[in-house]
Amino acid sequence: MEIKLTSYGATEEVTGSCHLLNIDGHRILIDCGLWQGDWENYVKNWDKFLFDPKSLDAVILTHAHLDHCGRLPKLYAEGYNGPIFATPATIDLAKIVLEDSYFIMEEKSFRKKIPRFYRQNDLLKTNKSFTPISYYQSRQLTPDISFTLYNAGHILGSAIIKIQAGSKTIVFSGDLGGQNMPLVKDVDFIDKADYVVCESTYGDRSHQAIKTRDQELIKALLRTTLNKSTLLITIFAIERTQDILRVLNDYYESHIDFKVPVFLDSPMAAQATKIYKKHLLDLNETAQADLERDRDIFDFPHLKITNNIRQSKEINKTPNPKIIMAGSGMMEGGRIIHHLAQYVSDKKNQILFMGFQVPGTLGYQILSGDFDFDYYGQKIPIHATTQQIDGFSAHADQGSLLGWLKHFENPKKICLSHGDKPSLQKFAIMIGEDLKREVEILKYNQPVILK
Repeated sequence: MEIKLTSYGATEEVTGSCHLLNIDGHRILIDCGLWQGDWENYVKNWDKFLFDPKSLDAVILTHAHLDHCGRLPKLYAEGYNGPIFATPATIDLAKIVLEDSYFIMEEKSFRKKIPRFYRQNDLLKTNKSFTPISYYQSRQLTPDISFTLYNAGHILGSAIIKIQAGSKTIVFSGDLGGQNMPLVKDVDFIDKADYVVCESTYGDRSHQAIKTRDQELIKALLRTTLNKSTLLITIFAIERTQDILRVLNDYYESHIDFKVPVFLDSPMAAQATKIYKKHLLDLNETAQADLERDRDIFDFPHLKITNNIRQSKEINKTPNPKIIMAGSGMMEGGRIIHHLAQYVSDKKNQILFMGFQVPGTLGYQILSGDFDFDYYGQKIPIHATTQQIDGFSAHADQGSLLGWLKHFENPKKICLSHGDKPSLQKFAIMIGEDLKREVEILKYNQPVILK
């Protein structure tokens, strides 16, 4: 049996995840994510696929983050007509992520005067093609090929994919979470695989402890009160938002005299939070126990959810101090841009980044010390203080990634994806030294034969 793996994204970078597994002519695509970053990277989403989508037999989606699911409608625009397998929670989340992405694409297409790279009808086809698969439920694709999804512990519904091809086993990590995550259940460990394709976003560093990162968030809240200022929190709508809301919920309910208003100005985050409530049994035991005590761990006094543009603009009329949570997490669109223009010039205000900022994004530029940003042709000076808290990342850090890989008994090869070059190189060296395994860093459009 000949097995060939070719990666068409998330190779020596962290976005655009897309891996094609060809097993004796049966073609399975793992993820089809959006390229993110600066315009030079984002515009790659318009390129034709270097494989024929019509020839695919199946697509399996690891989770609902945009860099893993964002180009799924483009597959249908270019002729794919088959299923997309994913967990039920991933399907619910992916639908709202893709809808939001479609409108951002429309806006960028209009501003750059170029056509969209897929149409709304392709998005509808995508939504109709999602096929739910529960964790641990084996699905037969051919008499010799099957797959099973395991819990990746990253975000709600996230999955590790274990593919059985004859006598060979190939495991795709997707994006992994660490141990003792605040909301989702711990990542599953897998003992046996011939080949492991592993992400390495944080392969070169460790996260803050959960207690420390919660303290940093609360300190930012208190500085906002002391300075009578505005705190802008850039949010990723899925997992990080719900995680932050839970920390704020606990603080506000135990400090009833703290009355600083919090605005959740992200319709997608509000929708995602409802989906978390829908899939409560997929949360960990601690979160479920908290829900028995507190019927809504994502809600608290002084939280205000904005549902439309008018309400978003009304935030400006609220006097300081105040806290605004808005997307997108890397400032590549969404309502955070308008709030930046309003508040970033005041040195008393704060911008709090919750996690990794892809090089080239506005978030990366501001965090790196840029002095201004372009707001629809107007240069806005940046005087607000900036801070990054990595502890809210849903990604496993270096120690957790190594711990997950150590459970494999004797894989023939570990292939690394989904990381920038320094992270990949450092993590590859560590795997070789600590685990004594053969490691290969996947390259764009360079096939790897899995013998």
